[in-house]
Amino acid sequence: MIDLSSIDLVQFVTKWYGAPDQATNSATDCSHLPAPLHAWYDLAAKYSAPLMGVKRFLAPSEINLRNGKMVFLADPSDAIWGFDANDPMSVYEGRLYGDWVKVPESLQDFLVHNTLGEAVYNAPYATSCDSLENARIAEILAPMEEVSIGAWNWPDSGHRLFMGSGIVAEVGPAISDGGPLEDASGHSEVQVGAITPEAIAYLYDMPGIDWP
Repeated sequence: MIDLSSIDLVQFVTKWYGAPDQATNSATDCSHLPAPLHAWYDLAAKYSAPLMGVKRFLAPSEINLRNGKMVFLADPSDAIWGFDANDPMSVYEGRLYGDWVKVPESLQDFLVHNTLGEAVYNAPYATSCDSLENARIAEILAPMEEVSIGAWNWPDSGHRLFMGSGIVAEVGPAISDGGPLEDASGHSEVQVGAITPEAIAYLYDMPGIDWP
């Protein structure tokens, strides 16, 4: 098991997205943000390509108090994340019109978790399977090790992250008719992203799995 806190965010981003290509030392208007979030904006400002594929960080000037939390991240629907202004290292997830739930990760670990998850979908080489027998999961994850992430409710509960050399995978409940299937279905959804075609090539040699 890989300890989430042991993953260096800058090193991972540099390996995944390459060296920074923007001539800037820092993002603007971040002085009011907690240090880990400020550092994230500074890092993202050094890249012309987005470091996010699904969710979106609000511009620092857009971060406002909503129902007691400072919202800094949102997905395309109505999921939002915010930090506690009185305890900035604590992160909460919620919905635009729902209650907040505390994430079992510090802000620093949350940012690493989010970056890994986004990298799966923001990879130059990616593939997925919406419904795969759980008996096949081990061979797919063979070159990877599980990351000890905290539980989120987004996109739904039960998701796990795995990473190896130049490859990251997310495994969660299989989806049917817009919602996750029960664990008893014996199937999972798998998304794999990699930074080279060689890192992901082994998947296409597996019989009986139809990767797109």
